[in-house]
Amino acid sequence: MPDLKCTVQTCVHNYKFLCDLDKIQVGGDTAKTAQETCCDSFQERKEGSYMNAAVSDRSPSDLCSVDCKATECMYNEDCRCHAGKVSVEGSDACHCEGTECATFQCR
Repeated sequence: MPDLKCTVQTCVHNYKFLCDLDKIQVGGDTAKTAQETCCDSFQERKEGSYMNAAVSDRSPSDLCSVDCKATECMYNEDCRCHAGKVSVEGSDACHCEGTECATFQCR
């Protein structure tokens, strides 16, 4: 399981740069660059939807399983990410297309 850091603070799953999901999905089945990838698990945080980790039934973690559709990425093995560290970026995103897997490296 990769070490996951996420700068997408507009995502409801982000808590202090950690993700409260056990598994995320990275999209970009035709991606040749990081900018052509996205976090398909992104959900925009709407006003009033912020959940404090203390009251959430999920716990944010720096470890997260990553399913990946970016088959041209050197870390993709059978649609699973095998990078040691994954960085998801897109600080001002309001849709998953505004995010990217910055760890993506084309084969």
